Amino acid sequence: MTKTVIWDFNGTIIDDTDLCLGIENRMLKERNMKYGYTLEEYRDMFCFPVEDYYRKLGYTFEEESYEELSVIFNDLYDQAFPRAGLCEGFEELIGQSVEHGFRNVILSATEQNKLLKQCEMLGISYYFTEILGIDNLLAGGKTAMAAKWMNASDIRPEDCLYIGDSVHDLDTAEALGIPKCILVASGHQSYEVLKHKCDHVVHSLKEISL
Repeated sequence: MTKTVIWDFNGTIIDDTDLCLGIENRMLKERNMKYGYTLEEYRDMFCFPVEDYYRKLGYTFEEESYEELSVIFNDLYDQAFPRAGLCEGFEELIGQSVEHGFRNVILSATEQNKLLKQCEMLGISYYFTEILGIDNLLAGGKTAMAAKWMNASDIRPEDCLYIGDSVHDLDTAEALGIPKCILVASGHQSYEVLKHKCDHVVHSLKEISL
């Protein structure tokens, strides 16, 4: 029986895919690199660690390091964040979870302090018993942070449902020993990319019932 719902943040709770794509295309154009990628192309290319995705875009990190590019991206993201909204179906689904008395937790590859601020800005913090991000701005992944949290908690993996939008979320769920993972193809990776790795893929949070 599900007792804890673990949520990814970017692309699962917050609808920021178009925002991220716009920033990426802007940064590529400013560096005289190939730009103009469509949402479909973005979703097919995006991956974790994000540094690998940048390499797909053509960055070599010879003139600018990945760390320097991350600072620029994050500054632009922070400026654009107020324009982002919640993913379609999130409020209904989190409402179901709360109604059932489930514990709700966010595990994100967003830096912790930034994540807390963004949840406050979105007005969703009160839904969650824990909001957990990573300790840097590099979006390298969250598996180690998630495993540390799970080991210190009283939560049993078999009592969890993990909801995310990337193969990295599936990898994290598996690393935590969580057998129930649903991936949503309205975020940062395409249905085809997700379906290649996961048996439980939906197009929208509206397709999930708790």
